[in-house]
Amino acid sequence: MSIACLYADCLKSYDKYRKLNILMRLGPTIFGVKPMHIFCFHKKFKFINKILKDIELFFKDSSVIRYRIVHSNNHSIKIVVYNLKAFKRLLSRKNVINFLKTKGYIITMNTEYYINQLESKLIYNNLPPEFGIFFGYPLKDVIGFIGHPSLKHIKTTAWKVYGNPKLSDEVLAKFKESELRMLEMCQTLPFKKVVLSIRAIS
Repeated sequence: MSIACLYADCLKSYDKYRKLNILMRLGPTIFGVKPMHIFCFHKKFKFINKILKDIELFFKDSSVIRYRIVHSNNHSIKIVVYNLKAFKRLLSRKNVINFLKTKGYIITMNTEYYINQLESKLIYNNLPPEFGIFFGYPLKDVIGFIGHPSLKHIKTTAWKVYGNPKLSDEVLAKFKESELRMLEMCQTLPFKKVVLSIRAIS
């Protein structure tokens, strides 16, 4: 079988499971475990228009989940999906606020301020390392990644882990649990009910 055929089969599989793949990856954000998730696609990706329609279908009527489409100068499209309640819980933590202060951010509970800051960077295909905190990564791992000398790199899972891995492992387990929860929902409910369930999350 040629490489072209393998590629074609891969694209067919991607399209077939596209919605499931998107929802599973967004499970932690939808269920409020992870404040934010970013997808990145080349603007000429075959299924980009379908994906954008999927995102609109899932979240257009949600009071909690929002999204932002960013066109970067490297011909990519970033889809930023974020959970307002998870963001506000994160921003209520004093250690997070103090960290963001050190990075020059205005301290506000307004989620859109941080998303605007992120968008202004993503346009130039730049993701500030401090935004790892909004991906739900433990603060110690974000600080370690930036280069704090007292935090040593221990291992790499879905992100680079620094210092004591216990909290990092717990966070990762919650991410995986949310993905499996979303998978189970998609496998047991009709798709329309899945979408309605997502929109009803408050």
